[in-house]
Amino acid sequence: MNRRKEEKDSRVKWLVFLILLIILLSGTVSGIRLIKAHMQEKGRDDPYASVENAGSGVELIIDPDEESGTANRHDNTLEQGVVIVGRDSMIFSADTKEQEVSFVNPGENSQMYYLTFEIRLYDINGQDYEVLYTSGLVEPEKSINHITLSRKLEKGKYDAVIHVQPYRMNEDKTLTNNVDMRIKLLVK
Repeated sequence: MNRRKEEKDSRVKWLVFLILLIILLSGTVSGIRLIKAHMQEKGRDDPYASVENAGSGVELIIDPDEESGTANRHDNTLEQGVVIVGRDSMIFSADTKEQEVSFVNPGENSQMYYLTFEIRLYDINGQDYEVLYTSGLVEPEKSINHITLSRKLEKGKYDAVIHVQPYRMNEDKTLTNNVDMRIKLLVK
């Protein structure tokens, strides 16, 4: 009798696991579709964009460097999910920590999502990375236009990632799936 109960419990556990896996995969696929659709709508197609599961959070403070953005506000945000502006490259100035950027939390995310941005520089094997910059929370319709890197970069081309972490705008600032955009960082 115990063996049958153990087998039944094992089947139930596997069924629950498979259901959770299907839910997770469908959410990830939906997120990828939304990002690609938005990037194509804006005339961008980033073949390196990928969605990964949310990891550990970053410090939840509103970024002091953010400025008002020019994104249009839409009232149908519940149907759209998170909107993230994609790119495939960035240009930085060599030998200075101070850089000009354009990290935007579009108006389409209003009433729904705060975003944080992180620039990661990968090693030659693409395995380990160094964090060059991490923002605080950026509210919808706001942007970051000036950042200070953790160190100066020499002239050259670098493989990097812009890691974007959305947070639901509720009391707990709930993490959602994040996006890693692989970019070429051109330092001149």
